[in-house]
Amino acid sequence: MKSCAIYYPFIEVPQSPWFTRVLLYWDEVGAIVPYEYLDDPDRLGKHMVGLVREGLVRQVIPGMHLWKVANFSDAFIDYVDEKNRPQKPYNWAKIHMEKLQGIAEKLCERGLAQRDRKNRYSPWYRVESRTANKFMAYLAAVLGQLADDDKFYPITDQENRLDPFISESPEYLRRLPLRKLTLERILPAPSRAIEPAQLADFKEYYKPELQRFRREIEDKISELSVIEDDDSRDIRLNDIVKNMQETLREITKRMEEQRNWPRLNFGTLCTIVGSGISAWKAIINQDWKFGLVGAALSLAPAVYNAFRGSNVNFEDKPLAYAALAGRELGKSG
Repeated sequence: MKSCAIYYPFIEVPQSPWFTRVLLYWDEVGAIVPYEYLDDPDRLGKHMVGLVREGLVRQVIPGMHLWKVANFSDAFIDYVDEKNRPQKPYNWAKIHMEKLQGIAEKLCERGLAQRDRKNRYSPWYRVESRTANKFMAYLAAVLGQLADDDKFYPITDQENRLDPFISESPEYLRRLPLRKLTLERILPAPSRAIEPAQLADFKEYYKPELQRFRREIEDKISELSVIEDDDSRDIRLNDIVKNMQETLREITKRMEEQRNWPRLNFGTLCTIVGSGISAWKAIINQDWKFGLVGAALSLAPAVYNAFRGSNVNFEDKPLAYAALAGRELGKSG
């Protein structure tokens, strides 16, 4: 089974070291792209077009999938309604209307979104920035469950973008124990973006080694999630990182052998896990009899409620990831 990730919150993936790291360690990476961009791929930027051409990034078109999710709009709006409303003055972010199916006008009614006042035919909405951040995390999680084969798990470049998936209520945390788990200095990668063709060649040639390492990380995450005591978990986490040094040295050596690659650094992996079980199973086991209402304190139940009544198999894996920049490892090339 492949390990797949779907990037959020932006359409164009960044040309950066952290995304190079994502491309190396996930078998496939999706990006959320409106349908109209297929006819005008230059809008995605030269680097992303190259990643798509080399098969490193798969374009996920919201309009081709969201119609399958009966509760897509209601689940998110209930989440918004039960949260404390952001205080004015608002900051705004742009979101394409294709992503906001059934949601845009409801956000407008609540003063959390606006149409383009200068161009009534514009496909873009201005959405209150904190609401926009939560929505993009929600959208990535929903779309990730709609893949035809392997699931895509949300991934982003900032740890705080994982926060919407975690409850803000201590009482709620006791009912749904989701938490962040951080593995520091675990993902070696070049310190700047690599040309797509060169990166694709490396990934294909060392595919077994990269996949084996990624599976090892997922196994260790599962192991750590069952350790309830924070101190005991930290001790075991340090042991795991030390025990993985041989594998890390082997991958690092292969990267250092590449001609014209820059210095390498270690990145950090942050993920949302359940306490003793997967994040999804923690949600499902709560049996949300209250339906859509009550999903408000975390995006995770909102995602689950979006699929209520649908035949969706939520896999026993972490809920979302952040792959972060790390400390310099050495010089190469």
